[in-house]
Amino acid sequence: MQLVLKNKGNNLASFISTLWHSRAFSLSILTISILVFSYLFFSQQSLPHNIPNSDKYGHIIVFFCLSVLMYKCFNISRIWQVLILVSYGIAVECVQYFIPYRSGGLDDVAADTLGVALFYLLTLSPKFKAIFNQKTHD
Repeated sequence: MQLVLKNKGNNLASFISTLWHSRAFSLSILTISILVFSYLFFSQQSLPHNIPNSDKYGHIIVFFCLSVLMYKCFNISRIWQVLILVSYGIAVECVQYFIPYRSGGLDDVAADTLGVALFYLLTLSPKFKAIFNQKTHD
């Protein structure tokens, strides 16, 4: 019984590893993430007021995740990845400025940029790089 459970664990680990290294899967997740995050950025929100700056934490987390996916999906220089992600953040804030129930602000762009910067600073670590630099397949 223990051997069967161990094999199932290895199969699950193998399956997760296969998904992690699949470019098609990563592109799918990136596309879905952009659609979901864009919807959330442009829809009316009711954030908890008892957590100060909760929206800024959300921006940092969202742009950190988008950075992970961008890094996994595209073989372009980091500077271009950063520019694309920060440009998306700026575009979101520009659109929000014209939506009556939203507000666009430089503080949100700063939070977006911080999320991007945190991820790309982590990629400077050789241990962290090893996670991403394994062979990706389709």
